[in-house]
Amino acid sequence: MSNTTTTPNRNLNQIIEDGDVASAISKNKFQIIAFLVVIVIAVIGYGVYSGIADKSRNEFNTKIYNFEANDLKNFTDKSDPKVLVLAIENMYKAVGNYPGLVPVIIKSSDLLMSGQHLNEALEVLTIGQNLSKNEYAEYFILTRLAVVYEDLGQDQNAINTLEKMNAKSLKIFEGKNYLDLGRLYLKLGNKDKAKASFTYVVEKAKDEGEFVKLAKLYLSKM
Repeated sequence: MSNTTTTPNRNLNQIIEDGDVASAISKNKFQIIAFLVVIVIAVIGYGVYSGIADKSRNEFNTKIYNFEANDLKNFTDKSDPKVLVLAIENMYKAVGNYPGLVPVIIKSSDLLMSGQHLNEALEVLTIGQNLSKNEYAEYFILTRLAVVYEDLGQDQNAINTLEKMNAKSLKIFEGKNYLDLGRLYLKLGNKDKAKASFTYVVEKAKDEGEFVKLAKLYLSKM
């Protein structure tokens, strides 16, 4: 992962200026999605935490709060990632499919991904898939799964994940999804599907200007 601290839009502009599209986007995938963390936690969290009166839910929320205040807060670059995964697994056993665990899954996976603990991030996100009953929660879990799969060299799994996202009724950053699909198809040598994906961005995602520019740049080099 790139350690750049620039904003997603600036990264994309720099990509276009430099012309090294494939390598630059690949290095900045996580930065492009990381800024959405606050949004998804707010969206999911509002429905989960507001108006809770049920005793069992209160108990679950207490467990989750304690986990965030201790295990998650104390996790650093020097921590053993497997310990965090085990803690998540134990929490999952304790609260079951309670959706209030989803924001913790997202935070934990982002910490693991930023530290390049990709296999551990995959384990955590797999648990998150079981919890993602909310379409927004599922979208953000799948977004991270696609990144992890690609970084692990599992390009076909990444493609399958992106295709699953695009098949959903919820459409968020659809242009980015198809741009990533095009990149991945190009990596696998499927130029026809790559071209179709880039063309979709240009024709259907006109409100996502930066991704449209990148798609056009890819098409110009094919």
